[in-house]
Amino acid sequence: MKDNKHPVQDLRLIVTLLVATLCCLGVVMYLRAQTDTNMYRFLSWDMFLAWVPFIISSCIRYIFNKKLTTTCMICMGLMCGVWLFFLPNAAYLFTEILHSFRYFDAQGEVRFWVNIDFWYGLTLTFAVAIIGLLLSTCSIIQIHGMLNKLVNRYISMMVVGVILLLSSIGVYIGRFNRWNSWDVLSRPGKIFVDLVNDFNAANSIMVEFVVIVFTVQLFGYVIVSLLTARSNSSSSFERAKDLKL
Repeated sequence: MKDNKHPVQDLRLIVTLLVATLCCLGVVMYLRAQTDTNMYRFLSWDMFLAWVPFIISSCIRYIFNKKLTTTCMICMGLMCGVWLFFLPNAAYLFTEILHSFRYFDAQGEVRFWVNIDFWYGLTLTFAVAIIGLLLSTCSIIQIHGMLNKLVNRYISMMVVGVILLLSSIGVYIGRFNRWNSWDVLSRPGKIFVDLVNDFNAANSIMVEFVVIVFTVQLFGYVIVSLLTARSNSSSSFERAKDLKL
């Protein structure tokens, strides 16, 4: 099942995201040294987890493009399950923006926005959010491309919609209930109870938060898909032009 090279799998994109990740980690080290604190230490682990679904989907796509056997299909099925559990970790980075305000007193006498460390933090968390959304989007695009070859395009679009929704719920679980991806297997009952309690709470923000994250992911997915589709069309046109010459 060979397919044409897709910009999402382009090595240049991977290198760019990797360099951006390393730059963010470099800023984290600078801020920790500058303030002599452990601020943003959690970003190292969170950014590692954000790369996991992209790495898994890349492996799935690699296997998919080979000659498929029963063993390969079983392996891909298991990997897809693991991928779905880890996928929210990428979009979760979007919520890290809140930490740019965490270390400053909004009610203090000194305006926190005149502190350069605040702008370092805001730039850092904004960049981390973009990287997370791109990793999530590119990973889902890889899966979507394979789905298009297995089922009707409309069915694959609905599956992608469900994936985005589950990812958004996963982000909520991670941010507010503080559960990890592996807890889905070890404590599924407790996670379900927490979600039901949050949904029924009088001051619940669960639905609104999930809708916000879903919308952000959806817009990101549509934008990247349109850009990559345009890039594919341009590449096809150039190849056709070269053949004529």
